[in-house]
Parts: sequence; structure tokens; C-alpha cells
Amino acid sequence: MKYVKLFIQNNISKIDILYTYKIKKEENIQLGMRVKVPFGRGNNPKIGIVVEILEENIENFKIKEIIEVLDYEPILSKELIELGFFMKEKYLTTFNQAFLPLMPPGDLKTIVKTVEFDENYKTNNEDEKELFEKLKVDNIVENLDLKSKELLQNLIENKVLKVKFKVVTTGGFKTQKMVKLTKDYKDKLEKYKINEKQTQVIKYLEDLDNSKRSDILKDLSISDSPIKTLEKNKIVEIYDEIVERNPYDEEFHTENHILNEEQKNAVNGILNSKKTVSLLHGLTGSGKTEVYLKLAEEVLNKGAQVIVLVPEIGLTPQMIERFKGRFKDRVSVLHSKLSAGERFDQWQKIKNNEVDIVVGARSAVFAPFTNLKMIIIDEEHDSSYRFHSALRYDTKEVAIKRMNNLKGNVVLGSATPDVISYYNAKNDKYNLFELKSRAVKGASLPSIEIVDMREELAMGNMSIFSENLRALIENRLNNEEQIILFLNRRGFSSFVSCRNCGHVIKCDNCDISMTYHRSNNILRCHYCGSTKKMLRVCPECGSKYIKQFGVGTQQVEEEIKKLFPSARVVRMDRDTTTAKDSYDNIYNSVKNREVDILIGTQMVAKGLDFENVTLVGVIAADLSLFISDFRANENTFELLTQVSGRAGRSNKDGNVVIQTYNPENYSIIFSKESDYLGFYEHELKIREVFKYPPFSSLVSIYFKSNSEKYLDNISRKVLFEITREIKNFKAEATNIVAVPRIKNVYKVKFTLKVNPEDLAKLTNIIKRVLVSNGKIFEKYKIYSDIEFL
Repeated sequence: MKYVKLFIQNNISKIDILYTYKIKKEENIQLGMRVKVPFGRGNNPKIGIVVEILEENIENFKIKEIIEVLDYEPILSKELIELGFFMKEKYLTTFNQAFLPLMPPGDLKTIVKTVEFDENYKTNNEDEKELFEKLKVDNIVENLDLKSKELLQNLIENKVLKVKFKVVTTGGFKTQKMVKLTKDYKDKLEKYKINEKQTQVIKYLEDLDNSKRSDILKDLSISDSPIKTLEKNKIVEIYDEIVERNPYDEEFHTENHILNEEQKNAVNGILNSKKTVSLLHGLTGSGKTEVYLKLAEEVLNKGAQVIVLVPEIGLTPQMIERFKGRFKDRVSVLHSKLSAGERFDQWQKIKNNEVDIVVGARSAVFAPFTNLKMIIIDEEHDSSYRFHSALRYDTKEVAIKRMNNLKGNVVLGSATPDVISYYNAKNDKYNLFELKSRAVKGASLPSIEIVDMREELAMGNMSIFSENLRALIENRLNNEEQIILFLNRRGFSSFVSCRNCGHVIKCDNCDISMTYHRSNNILRCHYCGSTKKMLRVCPECGSKYIKQFGVGTQQVEEEIKKLFPSARVVRMDRDTTTAKDSYDNIYNSVKNREVDILIGTQMVAKGLDFENVTLVGVIAADLSLFISDFRANENTFELLTQVSGRAGRSNKDGNVVIQTYNPENYSIIFSKESDYLGFYEHELKIREVFKYPPFSSLVSIYFKSNSEKYLDNISRKVLFEITREIKNFKAEATNIVAVPRIKNVYKVKFTLKVNPEDLAKLTNIIKRVLVSNGKIFEKYKIYSDIEFL
């Protein structure tokens, strides 16, 4: 007898197990199939996914038997199941957190199977003929008897029938009412009296075979009554037809550009490489997307499939435009702004092999392709790909794992690569390909100017706009050219700075800006936990202009409208992009030159390509420069370089104005020169001194509770037990750090620093210690959480 382990979805974090069941002898079962099982004391029927098949039972309790196997083919591939186990072990997540991202959208209970026939197949087998007749009436293969199931299984294995999945989610199928004439409608005409409007409907359908009911009503200018009467008399039949929800059904067109020598070298090098990962480093406007398109074309020509990831939904409209323009209906879209129904339709097309390319945000990395050979990650430096509290995996690591397993390629593309990625490329772990010139003839890098806002203050200018930026905005508006005003609020934290001299209060131990806590008026380092009292005067210049730093997009919009009341201004941030199509609408408005000034956060910094944008203004570079993160300088350099690349992308000259209270900071200086290599070398030296990645791996462990009474003691107990178990390798630990209370949840954390090659050993120790303390956590209602930095 065989046994299976099942993943059954649950939302209770404390119950983190797979469930074992035995298989009926006659059942044909494979990994990734759905089964119905009796669950719990009441034996309530539940649906689970088979993730492991066992030859013998190793449990010491009575094993229940599965009720029914629901599938003829796996709904989840063996490759994706292995990926789920990989994520659980590597990131210390629950089975729920590891397997849910892999699942089809919606409810597993309502996935139905349909079949497609091989039209050339002829049979004399009476059982097969009977089954075919049944399936022609309704090709959904549910609730068949055992004999029909076995026959169907054989036909599928012999490629006579092909199973396709339809996922009936909470979004359900979108349908439209259709009308057609019945087969014997002419016979019925003699029996019933037909009025003029009913006659119009019949003649309409005689020409078309069938039609949408809405079209008949509109074209004939009639009510629904004639159609209902015809249906009652069985002259017409009204039925539902499934309609695909396509959020991007417009016709796109993309020019087929001839690649330059740099682009050709990159394409050939990536396709012929023996390494899994290639880093494509190209300055803004150098034609990285053209390289992606050519790579995808070559992969598709070999009968394989491609995933293209973008860092956030704001980039998707443009990338979709490029890919759909080139590959038409072979492209599918996956991202969180789609409705439940749209996600279900897109997943279904991918699973049924109806498309070859998926373009989407990070979760698209799990697209269920059957012959996946390339994953392209655009803007690979972006923090949204990294592991964090809402994302229990690292997107790049998962992509690399998939392509290692499937013997494919990962392409990481960026004008400002992640320091760790570039380090890996320089140390021969990845391939490195460089695009050093702009792809559009006549396009050059914009002129970049740094404005010292301390001098503006000294001259009496208290505005958020420097005099130079204001004058350039006026000039561009007069020339009917477009402007982007950028506020780099990424990871915004309450740091404290002096407006007179620009000095920022930093931690003495970590070279990281300290965070201001208003509740107790102190400054705290969120890395090591050290504190200082809030200062009243600047320790550098003695000025009283020292305070928490901050400015918002709404404030920028209000100021710009006061200065330029006739300008057409649009804001692009979280508040203005909550509606489903808001990104697309703003993108198209700017593209069609219906907007003069676009104000935004990091959404506007990356990937957008508008030929009429000739001025970019960075309102306050300091906002990202002094967040409490060892990547603060890297984030600032990336954002400034990326947003600077939005200007001068055609043959018009572009200007960039970067306003700052810290013009001497190296990330700002190197971004002015668009000098990635200079920044990388400078940043790497600092990270080596402080042992930050890539010279170490960082793991933070958080402890949360509605009461702070036991948090400190229990977190210290866990830290002590972890450090006690560390043998034969070195690791450093910070103090216990209190994190600001949010929604009445108290939180503390500590961070461990270890050599990258020892991370797996440390992860295993953390896992053992957290498991051994499980009962204590439960007793005092404390929850632990792990973050890989």
C-alpha cells in the first residue's frame, strides 16, 4: 500500500504540518494532483494537493484513506512542489507561506477539467464512442464512473485527449448571453404565430448562426420580449458563453529595432553561456528592453517559454506594450492589480500552454509553464524583489533556483545593479555584459546639476524649489515640453538633520542615521539599539534649524500649482493609484502629452520612457539618503540615476536638478556623473569595513506580542541559545532593539551577522532554537518572525 503527504491550506500559523493519507489500490496518483480526503474528527471533506508519495507508512497513528482523486494530470508540477520545499527550508517559513504562492488563484475545490480531442483519431471501440459522445455534449470531465475514468486515463496517456484546467474562483467565469436558432426551428414556425419583431430576430440569426443577446437588442432596437417568446416556443436557444477577461486587449505595435554591436554581443553571450545567471548592466536608455525582446524571440523559436519580471505594477503597462507589440497574443499578464477573475483567466492560459511569455510583478516568478527556459528580471536592483515581511522569499534567489533546476537562464538587468549582483559578476559567479551608450541615435545623457539647499536658505529662499529649478520649470512649460518632479520617499524614516549645514545625526557604532521617536523624544539606532537624547542645536554648526526631515508629494503639488496655475499637473503615488487602471491611465496621459508636470515617488523613477520629458527635478535627495538601512547610499544612487535617466531620452537635450542639503555625499556626486563603477568601488570599501553584504549575510529575528511584559526576557533567552549553539564558525549579534509599537503590537528584534558560506548552518540553528521554544511562545502569546536582509 502507498501513502501520500498532502498540503491542505490553513490560516493557523501554529499548525504547520503536512497530512498523511493512504491510497486506494486502484487509484492512479501523481505528485501535484488534488485529492478529496476526510479531515479532522468530524471527517469533513477537504481538498489537498499531493506533495509527497511514500512507499510505506512511518507514522504511529491510524491513517485515513483518501475519498477520491480529482485529477487525471497534476495541477501543480513536480518542479514547483520542489520549489515550495526549497523556500520552506531556506526562509524558515510555514508550509502555507511556502506553497500558497505556487497555487492557482482561487479555491482548489472549484477547479474543473475539460478535454480537447485529437480530431484525426478514429475508433471502433464502442466504450470510446460512448465516452466521446458524452464529452461532446459537455466536455467537463467530472463525476465519471470508474470504468469511464480508466478509459479516459488511457486516452490521455496515448495523447488522444488533452486535459485543460478551468479554475472557477471567487471571480468565477465571466459569461455573456448568446442566442442561436434551434436545429428544428423551421418546423416550429408552422405551429406558432410569429410577429414582426420575432421575424426580425429569426432573420438576424439566419445570417449569423449565433449572436450576443445584447447585440440583437441594440441592432434591432427591440426589447427582450420577442427573444423570450421565441425561446419559450423552442425556436431559439439562449445559452451562456464563457468570455475571457483580458485587461490588455488593445492592439499594440512595437518597432523592430536593429541591435547595435553591444546589444548583439549581450544576446549571443547570454544564449551561449554555461552559467545560469547573466547580469546586463546598461545605462538608462541603452536599449536593455530590446535585448530582452530578442532573447525572448530566440527562446520562443526553440519552443520554450519566458517569464519577464518588473519590480512594480507602475512599470507593467510599458513593458506589456513592448512585449505584446512584438509577440501579440502569445503574452500573458500577472500582477496584483488584476481582478480575481482576470488573474484566474491569465493563470488558466499559462497552465494550458496557450501563451509563451508572462510579463508581471514578482509573483509571476511562479508562472506554471511546462517548458520554462528563461527568467528576465528587469530593474533587478529594486528592493521589492527582496525578502521582507510581506514577501516570504527572495525573488531573484527563487528565479535562480528554478532555472538551475530546469537548466535555463536568468537575466538580471539594470542601469544600477544591486551591489551584491555586481560583486558576484566581478567575481565570476555571474556573466557580465555592459551597454555603455544610449540606443537612440542623437540621444545623450542629460546635464545634471546639484543644488545646495543650504545656500538657498542663506539667500532667503524658504521654498521647496530652488531658484534654478523654478526657472527651468518655467522654461520647459513655455517650450511645451514635459517635466517630472521626483520625491525619493522610498523607505522614508524619521531622521533628524540641520537645514543650515546639512548634518544628519548618525549612530556612533554603525554609520547609519538614527531614527527619531516622538513618544519619548529620543534618537535610536535600529541596527544596534544604541540611543541618544534629541538635540536642540546642531552639534556641527550650532544652528537651531535642526529637526525631523520630511516633505510629501501633496505639498509639492500644492506649491507647483501656486507657482504655475495653468500647468496640467498629475500626481503618481500610493494615494492616486489605488484604482485598478490608474497606472495605465496616468502612463497614457503622459505619453499622449496631456500632462505637463508629473509629480511622483519611486514609481516614476524607473523604466518609464517619454521622449518629450526634458527636465527632471529631485526635490530632496536627502529623503532616501538617511533612512536607517545599510543600503541607504545605494538606494539613493539608484533612485537618482534612474530618475535622471527619464530626461533627454530622444534627441532633445535633457536637464536634471538634484536638490540636497548634503551635496558632498558620494552617492550624490557619483550619480551626477552617472558613474556606477565609481560608486560601486567606494560603497564596497565601506561595506567591507563594517562587514555588510556581500561580505556577510544578515538575519533579523523579530518577537511580537500584545503585551511587552515577557518580550525582552524571551528574546534574550532565544539569542543566548542561538549563540551557545554556534560552533566552528563565527557570528555577531546586536543588542535587543525595541521597534516602534504599531496597532498596539509590541515588537523587539536582534540581528545576526555571519559569513555568507555559513548562513545555512546559522539558519538550521535558528530553526532548532525557535522550534524548541514553541511552547513558551504559545504560553506567553509571543510570535516570532525572521527576515533575511
